[in-house]
Amino acid sequence: MRLLLANKKLTQQAGFTFIELVIVIIVLGILSVTVIPKLTSKSGFEDYTVRDQLIARLRLVQLQGMNADPTDGLADNRCYWLVVKDSCFYHEQTARNANSCVTPVSNYCSDESYNRYNSVTFPKGMLTPAEYRFNIKNGTLSSDSAVSPIRLYGDNGLCVEIESEGYIHGEQNCD
Repeated sequence: MRLLLANKKLTQQAGFTFIELVIVIIVLGILSVTVIPKLTSKSGFEDYTVRDQLIARLRLVQLQGMNADPTDGLADNRCYWLVVKDSCFYHEQTARNANSCVTPVSNYCSDESYNRYNSVTFPKGMLTPAEYRFNIKNGTLSSDSAVSPIRLYGDNGLCVEIESEGYIHGEQNCD
C-alpha cells in the first residue's frame, strides 16, 4: 500500500510540461516583436498627437474666420490663418484691406526643434508654406488657401482632410 501511494506521488508532480513552456515562450516572443515596440516608440503616438493638434488649430482658425464679419461694424478687420511649413504649423492673424486679406509673412518655426520627429509634408505640387483661411459665414476653405489633404510624415501615414463643405477630419492612409 505504501508503495502504491509513493508511486502515485511521483506521477503527480507539480510543474509545467515541455509543451506548455514552449507555448509560453512562443507567445512572449510574438508579444515582444509586435506589441512592445509600439508601446515604447514615441513616433506612433506623436503622429496622432500632431494630427489632432493640426485639426484643433484648423478648427480654431475656421471658427475665428466665421465669426469675423467686417460689415457689421463690430469686427476688428482681421483675417485668421493657419500656416503649415515643412517642420511646423502656427496660427497667425493679418489685416483685412477692402475685403481681401493680407498674406501672412511671419517666419515662425525657423528651427527644427518644434517638430523633431514628425514633419508635416505636402501633396505633390503644393508650395510651402501652405496657408489656410476659411470664408466668412459658411466656414469653407477660401480660394486663396492651399489645397488639402495635409500629409503627416511618420509611422502611421496620417493626414488631415478639409472637405469642400468645410468639414475637417483626420484620416489614415490618404492616398
